Amino acid sequence: MRWILVIMGGLIPLISRADDGLASRVVRLCLSQDQPAEIKLGTQGITTIEFPEKIEALDGFGFSSNPAPNGLDLFQISFNKGTNFFSLKAVRPGVEGNLTVVIGGKVYALFCKEAPDPSFVVIFHESEAKYSSDTAGEPRPQAAKPASPARLLGFLDKVKAFPTLKLSAPEVYQNIDVAEPNAQSAINGIEVNIKRIIRDDGLDSIGFEIQLGNRTDKDFFYDPESLGVRVGNEVYLQSVSDAGGMVPAGRAQTAFFIITGSANGGRNDLAVTNKFDVVLRQIEGEPEHNKSSAEWQEPPGTLPTAGSDRGDGITRAKSTSNKKSGRRTRKQEKGADPSPSPTAKEVAQHAE
Repeated sequence: MRWILVIMGGLIPLISRADDGLASRVVRLCLSQDQPAEIKLGTQGITTIEFPEKIEALDGFGFSSNPAPNGLDLFQISFNKGTNFFSLKAVRPGVEGNLTVVIGGKVYALFCKEAPDPSFVVIFHESEAKYSSDTAGEPRPQAAKPASPARLLGFLDKVKAFPTLKLSAPEVYQNIDVAEPNAQSAINGIEVNIKRIIRDDGLDSIGFEIQLGNRTDKDFFYDPESLGVRVGNEVYLQSVSDAGGMVPAGRAQTAFFIITGSANGGRNDLAVTNKFDVVLRQIEGEPEHNKSSAEWQEPPGTLPTAGSDRGDGITRAKSTSNKKSGRRTRKQEKGADPSPSPTAKEVAQHAE
């Protein structure tokens, strides 16, 4: 009996070490466009790679679903369109190659290589910020902290004041990505030029400066709150904007807006180098509040005031209304240019 106990005691550490070795074959990685992920593959078994979203496209040299014997193919790939995973296997020892994966309109790079300790499963998650360890040490999802309206307004000020502040106060734009694509497109006969794109990764927000050109003989009306961008199949609407809502006939006007996060409340992690298509909703005809009434009616419960004679013996009552809007979108009078760019001091106050 003593010998049996001794033998069993010697086997338990071996089994434990074996379990630890198998656990290391399941790898979790953060999905990043800035750093290619290394994938270890074997020649005997497959490695399955899972992504948080449906895969839109795959591209790479030396990847084939039916590699030819002694051919140029490096890896065997198994992928079904419309899924969020695929499987890889190295054709022979020592092979290496890169594979491009497109999900959510964004491109990611994988560096695949044959290794003696290949992974069985590689699971990508969207962001390290979404995961934290609980008391048991297991990763669990964590909601992203939304940016406050004040910080978004401060970021909008940075976008508007960029041409001036990049020279007078360049420290305002530390850790901020900027692109000036001057991408041209058209919406309902209106020319759209994306002049500047600025990203603040801490806010997970991207600011846009666009120019809307009306080459028609009619004023163009649109809803400033409908401004947004399309990236692939996803649409991101503005979280705050500064736009006039009307482009006069034969003129061009500038509009600014910010998109923050994604529609499901998570991070968008969009890069300024993405291909963005501006979206907006046209308002047919002139908005009702801009149209004058054909027939004047005296408001009930008002008294005539001096100096308000209409010339027909009827006097108007003067009244004022000053209502504050709780919306985050900055609005201007229809047809008016966006408000002037803020100073460096104003930008710093908003950012705080």
